[in-house]
Amino acid sequence: RNGLPAKKEEDWKYTSLWVLSQQEFTHQAQPNKLSEAQIQQLALNKNAFRIVLVDGLYSSQLSQVDDLPDGVNIVPLSQGLELAQPHLGKQLDLSTAGFNALNTLLMNEGIVVTVASDVEITTPIELLVINSGQTNNLATHLRNIVVLGSNSHATLVEHYVSVTDASSLTDVVTEVVLAPDAKLNHYKLQQESDNTFHIATISAKQAAKSQWNNHSISLGGKLARNNIHTQLLGEHSHVKMDGVYIINGEQHVDHHTRIDHSVANTSSDELYKGVLDDTSHAVFNGKVIVHKDAQKTDANQQNNNLLLSRGCEIDTKPEMEIYADDVKCGHGSTVGQLNEDNLFFLRARGLDEDSARNLLTYAFAAEVLERIENSELRQAFATVIEQRLPKGHA
Repeated sequence: RNGLPAKKEEDWKYTSLWVLSQQEFTHQAQPNKLSEAQIQQLALNKNAFRIVLVDGLYSSQLSQVDDLPDGVNIVPLSQGLELAQPHLGKQLDLSTAGFNALNTLLMNEGIVVTVASDVEITTPIELLVINSGQTNNLATHLRNIVVLGSNSHATLVEHYVSVTDASSLTDVVTEVVLAPDAKLNHYKLQQESDNTFHIATISAKQAAKSQWNNHSISLGGKLARNNIHTQLLGEHSHVKMDGVYIINGEQHVDHHTRIDHSVANTSSDELYKGVLDDTSHAVFNGKVIVHKDAQKTDANQQNNNLLLSRGCEIDTKPEMEIYADDVKCGHGSTVGQLNEDNLFFLRARGLDEDSARNLLTYAFAAEVLERIENSELRQAFATVIEQRLPKGHA
């Protein structure tokens, strides 16, 4: 009824969905022939518990969810509706135009993760979503539910990848519920093809003393939109919201983040960095809201961008709404190019220009990677970013 959002809406001012609206998609996937060897090659952590979705369908043969610890459930949505039902749709506003209503109507698969109270699962959980390319113009609508009991710890990786350059749409919603003292390290890597439309919402509710470490690594697609929102509903809850986007060609990536400090004594730390090349376009809109009763809030937000060509563009809008008077808040944004003095320094020591530019570009993005706790995942993400780095040019 409400259709797709238009650029006249403030949240979509810099992102046009016209090209997406002209595209026709199918929801019927053709058979694929992915092997276990290919899955191991695509997976970020070889030893993780893993749910594999290929072209929107759960593959029990390619998944790895045996020998789970007591109190841990990891199942596809199609088999875990009873676990998901109490939390399904509780964090979405379906009254506004957008993809949440579309996802609610058409969701056909996803992952459900529940961790009981006082359970710490040290092995990462990976949701590996693969577009095999066997079905052109395939649309998949995925819903993920993640619920951690009190004093529980877990690590979740959402990994979206394309095998070919086939056109596709990925529409995904992830709902996170953290009980008191729960801690979730939550990583998302989006590395789909240049012909993919990726629309995603991640929404969390945090109780007292909970921690949500959210890291988003976006390598574009034709158009990628990430809406990330958390509500700090209990005292001494904390969110770390980090992101890196590296895009080139005509890619477009849009991050809209929102942190609601709803009660006193909560904290947030947000750092997003972007690397743009060619005629790519990025959007960052980060909103922090400190509500009336949220005294003693400590919030910091930063967005830094590196432009490697004259044709790329960034629209950055960090913002804070503060309705309490006893707070510590700061935010900022920077846009710049590679430092010519640093480039000269490296070239004077024997590096060619491309290598020097790559090294400086990686150093710019590495600050976000250094904030990742899991060393194995940190190295895996670093390898992905190194392979993706543009050479840059004057």
